Amino acid sequence: MAKTLHPAPPGNTTPKRLPASRTTAAYVLRRCGYGVVVVFSVYTLSFFLLYALPSDPVALMLERRSAGAGGGTAEQVAALRAQYGLDQPLFVRYLDTLGQLLRWDLGTSFQSGKPVPEVLAAVAPNTISLAAGGLALAVPLSLALALATSWRRDGFLHRTLVNVPALIASIPAFWLGLLLVQLFSFTLGWVPSAGGTGLSGLVLPAVALAFPVSASLTAVLVRSLDDVQQAAFVELLRARGLPWGRVYLAHVVRNALLPFVTLAGLTVGGVLVGTVITETVFARAGLGRLLASSVETQDAPVILAIAVLAALVFAAVNLAVDLLYPVLDPRTRHRSGGVPA
Repeated sequence: MAKTLHPAPPGNTTPKRLPASRTTAAYVLRRCGYGVVVVFSVYTLSFFLLYALPSDPVALMLERRSAGAGGGTAEQVAALRAQYGLDQPLFVRYLDTLGQLLRWDLGTSFQSGKPVPEVLAAVAPNTISLAAGGLALAVPLSLALALATSWRRDGFLHRTLVNVPALIASIPAFWLGLLLVQLFSFTLGWVPSAGGTGLSGLVLPAVALAFPVSASLTAVLVRSLDDVQQAAFVELLRARGLPWGRVYLAHVVRNALLPFVTLAGLTVGGVLVGTVITETVFARAGLGRLLASSVETQDAPVILAIAVLAALVFAAVNLAVDLLYPVLDPRTRHRSGGVPA
């Protein structure tokens, strides 16, 4: 007897799997959308906080130009307020500056009268070199210190080094910078104390910036390494006879890197905060020092431009970190939308 074939019910059909390239593209676009929201939020919050301050940036500008001789007349103040659009209602100014930003027009500095891109370009290379040097020292140092500390959870090195990151993090950044200047500049005379150029002028600021960063990274990685070593799969691998070095480097370290990578991404995005103190102590011209002086004079276009730049860097670095997660831990591929390794 011939068998009657029945069509499979609709609920049992297997859904088609999207190609990996389309899935990755959708995920990247979604994360880019989140980045746009972050940049927009930072700009909006910075704008309203700046213009909510009671002081008048035009009055500060005229007082600065006249070297404290009393500023300009009422007519001069009114003319400058009209020139920079400060006589408009707050929400109108917000829409105008937002439209300029979307056209990548960052405006003109209140204090120098120069275009903001020109002001930023004059000092940005110094901050980029400082941040790169600090991170180039902080990341390898934190990795080496954490790996040495957690190699044996009950060993001598662990008991000795486990509290070192907290000790380093407790040192004020400005005091550490002054200590480095006193030791290596005034006492030993190896490097210039302030305002140096080239590699000799970068060493001390980069070290001063690297120490607090490495302390936080080391503390997080040590905690993560210690937690992973207590996992059941580590005991299983040891029971199979695998040497500890292979278990530690190939399995424990890889599983412990996710919190470290996350914090490293946040550190890169927020390293501008550290450069404010470092550039001030070492008298280096940079974005951090420019931001501090702009806040003092309420130079809103410069402050907003630096805030947007920092938000863009933060969003870009976090996108890179998100894309790196599935490479370090395949279990995150499903949670991140199927991004392939």
